This record gives sequence, C-alpha cells and structure tokens, in this order.
Amino acid sequence: MSRRRSAASIETDERLLEAALDELATVGIDRLGMIGVARRAGLTTGALYGRYENVHEVAADIWRSRVRGPMFALLDDVVAALIDGGDAKALIRVLEVLQEPPREIAAGLELMVCARRVDELEEIVAPETDAWMRGRGAAARARDQRRRAQVLFAVGSVTGMLLHAIPGTRRTDWEPALSTLAQSFARPYETPSSRFTAVRFGPVRSTLGDPHQDALIDAVAAITARVGFERATASRIARRANLTSGAIYARYHTKDELLTDAVEVLLAQRFANDLADNAYLIDATDPGTAAASVIGGYLGRPRRDWRIFRVEAQLAARYRPELAAALDRVQEAGIRANVDALRAGSHAPADVLERMARLNHAMPLGLAFVDIALPAGGSVDWRSIFVPLLRRTPASG
Repeated sequence: MSRRRSAASIETDERLLEAALDELATVGIDRLGMIGVARRAGLTTGALYGRYENVHEVAADIWRSRVRGPMFALLDDVVAALIDGGDAKALIRVLEVLQEPPREIAAGLELMVCARRVDELEEIVAPETDAWMRGRGAAARARDQRRRAQVLFAVGSVTGMLLHAIPGTRRTDWEPALSTLAQSFARPYETPSSRFTAVRFGPVRSTLGDPHQDALIDAVAAITARVGFERATASRIARRANLTSGAIYARYHTKDELLTDAVEVLLAQRFANDLADNAYLIDATDPGTAAASVIGGYLGRPRRDWRIFRVEAQLAARYRPELAAALDRVQEAGIRANVDALRAGSHAPADVLERMARLNHAMPLGLAFVDIALPAGGSVDWRSIFVPLLRRTPASG
C-alpha cells in the first residue's frame, strides 16, 4: 500500500513540475501563481501547498528539477565549441538551441536573471553559477585571464543571440559568427604592458525634452531594473519621478502603455547614440583596443541599471505582445541603420552585413545578461577578445 502511495506521490510531483514549467513559460516568473499551476496540473491548490510554501519555492524547484541541467549543458557546449578545441558536435547542439530554444532554456535565462530579486532562487542559483564559473576557469582570480574573458564573451554572445530573438519571429544563421569567434579565440595574443582603460559612459537618460515625460521614462527604467516589469507599479514610478500618478494617466491610458513607451524611447535613443559614438571604430588604427574600451565602458557601473532594464525588457516581451511589438520595431530599425553604416565601409554581401548588424545588437545584450546572471567580479581586459577578433590581415587591409 505504501509503495503505491509513494508511486502516486512521485507521479503528482512530476505533474506539478511539468505544469509549473509550462505556466512559467506562458506567464513568466512575476505572474507565476499557485492557482495557475494547480489548474494547469489538474490538481487542487492543496496538493501544491502540501509540497511548497509559496510560488517562489516552486520556481526554485523548477530550476533544480527541470532547468539547471539543460542550462548548464548549453553553457558547457558553448565553452566546448568555441574555446576548448572546437567540438563540432557541441557547436551543432548550440546552433540547434539558437534555432529552436527549448522551454527549459527560455526558463533558464529568466530564472538566472530574476534570481537577484527572488531570495528562494538566489539561494540556489547564485552558488551554482559561481561553481560553474570556477569550474570553467572564469572566476575573478583565475590564473588565465584571457580564458576568463573568453568564457564570459562566449556565453554572452550565445545568450545575447537567444535574447535578441525573443521579440520577433526571425531566425538568424549564427554559425558563421560563432565559427569566426572560435577562430579568434585560437589566435595568439600577447597581453599589452599598458593598463586597460574603458571609455567613461554616463547613465542612460531620456532626452525627449518634456521634463515630466523624461522623468517618468527614467523612473520606469530605474524601478524595472530593481523589481521587473510586473511589479513596477504606477505609484512607485510616479514617486521615483517626483510626480503624482495623475501625471502618468494624463499622458498614458495605462501603466503598461508607459512601460512600452519607455522601452521604445530609450532603446531608439540608445541605438542612435551608439551608432554615432561607435562610428570611429570603422576607421580606428587599432579597432580591437577601441572596441574593447567601448565594451568596458558599457559594462561600467553607471550603466548597470540600464543593462538590467534592457535584459528585463527582452524577457518580458515573451509575455507582453505590445512590448514585443515595440521591441521588434526599434530593434529592426536599429539593425537597418547599422547595416547602412556597415555598408558605407564594406563590400560584403547584404546577408553578411545583416548578420554583423544583428551580432552588434546581440553581443552587448548578452554581456549584460552575463553581468547580471554570471557576475565574475573584478574587471575584465576586453582587449584579449577584441584585438584578436578584429585584427587586420594583409588580405583584409
């Protein structure tokens, strides 16, 4: 009798976990609820509360039982394919994930990002990601600092590709970009004697010219970076902007309309500014060092809130159609502008230029993810990545 009960209990556990993963994939962690999970599993909430104290404990169990294995397997494949000898089978698996991301990987990206604001997740995700980093030679005090930078950049590139694809339906063939990256990692590199210096960037601010609207948009970015889109309430946004909630509804019909507008305004502004700021990289005498300095500045402390807001927006687009549409519009406009800029200095085919432009958008997004989810601590000398990657050869001029 007890054996049958044990088997039934195990079966119920599995039903609940499958239902919880499906619910997470449908509504996201901030809308995940005990009632929704129980309904999806065809069970009572009592069956759920008999196993978990709250929904965040459910999320922690999703990580342990469904997500952790596939997520770390993907990261291991990234390292094996791009850094440790160019494992062809590992590269194929990475490309398959990029073309059709499994729900476990989509959930893994969200849980790793949101762990910083969910205690039950942070308690297990943070030590496990730290252990993974140490095991791959990417800890802050790793002996081989070039390898450390390679692990961070490789993971950032692939996660950026995954995040970049969320708002739209387009799929990019990333094989040429990943192969180029792997080749650059294998090139010889001598650490310069000079100290690495990052460009000094300030925080990202709205510059529409309407003081109240600018304050509201900046408040959205700041609050969302702390609590996510779902918990960024109108009253909290207004308080941060030093305005009343009425100031929001005088301009927007709903809070969600403000959130979407903030994403569209700040991203469009940032993409345009980045394109102008980085134009000199095309003609720089040492493009690798110049690009490394720009990335170092992007990853600096003044832009941390902006980076978190950027990643939170991509993740929230999975569950918010209006936000996804806005992100898709602004991303595609930014990519078209990037292609035009690249075309001015290159005779490469159109598909190559588009892939380069998409990588230019995906890579900083992925490095923002790494900064949030796999914080290595300490500074990174990005010259060890970009100098070999952008090294000019006699054939290329």
